[in-house]
Amino acid sequence: MKEKILVLGKGENARSFYEMCEETGFEVTLLESVDNLNSYLKDVGIIIRFMEDSLDIPSVEGAGSVTGSQTWLCESIGRSATSMAKEAGNPERYVGFSLSGLFPEKKLVELTGGERTADDAVATARDLFEKLQFTVVISRDHPGYILNRVVASMINEAIYVSMYGLAEMKDIDQMMRLGANFPMGPFEYADSVGLDRVLKTLEWLTEELGPQYRPCPLLRRKVEAGFLGRKTGKGFYAY
Repeated sequence: MKEKILVLGKGENARSFYEMCEETGFEVTLLESVDNLNSYLKDVGIIIRFMEDSLDIPSVEGAGSVTGSQTWLCESIGRSATSMAKEAGNPERYVGFSLSGLFPEKKLVELTGGERTADDAVATARDLFEKLQFTVVISRDHPGYILNRVVASMINEAIYVSMYGLAEMKDIDQMMRLGANFPMGPFEYADSVGLDRVLKTLEWLTEELGPQYRPCPLLRRKVEAGFLGRKTGKGFYAY
């Protein structure tokens, strides 16, 4: 693996990943501006793009940035790896990833190849994350992937239970913490990960798999009101 890495993003996640690579000894650059982007892309082996806090780089993938043996890793939020790879200059080198950002100390990553992704591109991504001491899980390219699909479905059901007046939010959270031994309840989890991100995952699941994943109207109203959780100071709870 050519261990020269370019991290694209201007938020906390991108900077944290950059620092992790630097501490591990990789030759790594963090790009927080699109100025002279092409000059950075020429001689890197791996490009890592964080979507949630990414730069506004229209069709950077389609500009010939992914060529030859260069591998592109892109954070997968609300889209399939195959769909995102269509925008890439070389979809065979394209791998989606999803970090367990809520519990960064656990260092867990889910890797997903698209329909055209080459096996050695996935192997390159695995090698990178394992050198960074992540636990790597390989997932097929399916809606929501593993963690987001299961957690978003649980959160959605909990919101329906609350909306129909079957139980209070705090009681549902306490039941799941104590009865199921979860580190936090579904409403606490939703507020921590971001209600907009939960909604986006559920919309993707609904579009591809059917109405059983339709987002609860209460969740959609919260997002429309701008109550996204901890990052806005208010979600299901106030902070």
